[in-house]
Amino acid sequence: MIGHRRDEKAGRFGERRRWIPLLAIAASASACVPKDAGYDDVRNMVSRRANADVRYRHVDSADTAEQVKELLEKPLSDRDAVQVALLNNPDVQASFEDLGVARARLVHALRLPNPHGEAAVRYHGDSKPELDLSVTLDVSQLLFMPYRKGVADADLNAAKLETTGRILDTVLAVRRAYFDLLAAQQGVEMRRKVIMASNAAYATARRLHDAGNITDLDLLTEKAQYDEARLAAARAEFAVVRSRERLQNLMGAFGAQANWTTMARLADVPERDPVASEKDALRVSLDLAAIRARYAAAGGRANLARVEGWLPSVRGGVTAERAETNWSLGPLVELEVPLFYQGQGRVDEAEADWRRQQHMYGSIALKIRSALRTATQNLSSARATALHYKNVLLPLRARIVHETQLGYNAMGVGVFQLIQARRDEIETGRAYVEAQRDYWTARAELEQLMSGRLVEVTAVSGPGMVSAPSADGGGH
Repeated sequence: MIGHRRDEKAGRFGERRRWIPLLAIAASASACVPKDAGYDDVRNMVSRRANADVRYRHVDSADTAEQVKELLEKPLSDRDAVQVALLNNPDVQASFEDLGVARARLVHALRLPNPHGEAAVRYHGDSKPELDLSVTLDVSQLLFMPYRKGVADADLNAAKLETTGRILDTVLAVRRAYFDLLAAQQGVEMRRKVIMASNAAYATARRLHDAGNITDLDLLTEKAQYDEARLAAARAEFAVVRSRERLQNLMGAFGAQANWTTMARLADVPERDPVASEKDALRVSLDLAAIRARYAAAGGRANLARVEGWLPSVRGGVTAERAETNWSLGPLVELEVPLFYQGQGRVDEAEADWRRQQHMYGSIALKIRSALRTATQNLSSARATALHYKNVLLPLRARIVHETQLGYNAMGVGVFQLIQARRDEIETGRAYVEAQRDYWTARAELEQLMSGRLVEVTAVSGPGMVSAPSADGGGH
């Protein structure tokens, strides 16, 4: 009898030993999911697409404070402002936490099922109570683990792409705010010049009025122009405050970091624009890639729900029973038979999500094509407008001022005409600054599309391409 029991125990030990490799593999798979899962991929994608560095502070211990400090101590370019934002903006860190959520789901998918224990005590008169103990393990969870891992991997891949996309949104927001700020600062300079010209005109008008050489109406007209110029300058100064605050917020700067400056002026329109094609925009799209990952995850969830719905849930383990002084051991199997419910609701939900991702893919592809066409036309119009101001209107206004000055010197033109010509020249210069801002904003939006992120294109405020008059003088 002892020998027989020994053989039974050896057999049971052999059965348990066969489960050890499977449990060890599952445990090691769960343990080898790194804390920074997906981080390097996001960082590399941002580096390639935005030419900037980004850090996830939760998993990256690198101290970026000195780098931010060095950038803020010199006049910022738009790329410098972007770099500060990616290292300093709390919203960027919040975006990274989607990676943490996706990693946690992957760890959960690779989890080992916890053992389930039961104990029972039965009394029979005055005899010793019988004890019944059992320990089981949900074997089905081990069998379903590859399906769960596939879904979690797809979700993590989608999270990496979506996190990169949100970081690129910050890049574009910073560049837009930067160009707005530079244009606002130059606008203040222009408005102050208009105030000087209007003040000179008003001072001259007062002297002439005191001498009886102009009417009250002429004096009031010059005063109104002077007061309007002061009001416009005040609005322009507030626009600078507002634009600076917006950029500072995007950069995450505060306290000692708030004493930053920018480059003095917007750059002139360059000779060439970025090359853009629908094929390339679709190929590099993060939005489409994320939908493909979500599509794969939804398909995996549907397959998992089908398998879980049709296969019985199996628990395996051992049971031990004590009757009086003898213990008996034996294997235990529990089955949950999918008789009344086979997971139809979960299957339908996953399939609906799967179909939704299909429709969204087509919708996003259409939006990318449309946005690219709009952005290309926007950039072309902004270029034409800026160049028309630079090559036609500014020289024309300068010539008008020169000719008016000659007329004034010859006493053929009054002082008010000369001052008005100067005011008109300044206003044209201010409009040119706005055209430059529109160009650089349109260029940033096109570059954003070609870096793989869908963007809502901002319409330029300028008049667009100005057609030359026909040779025969036709027209209105």
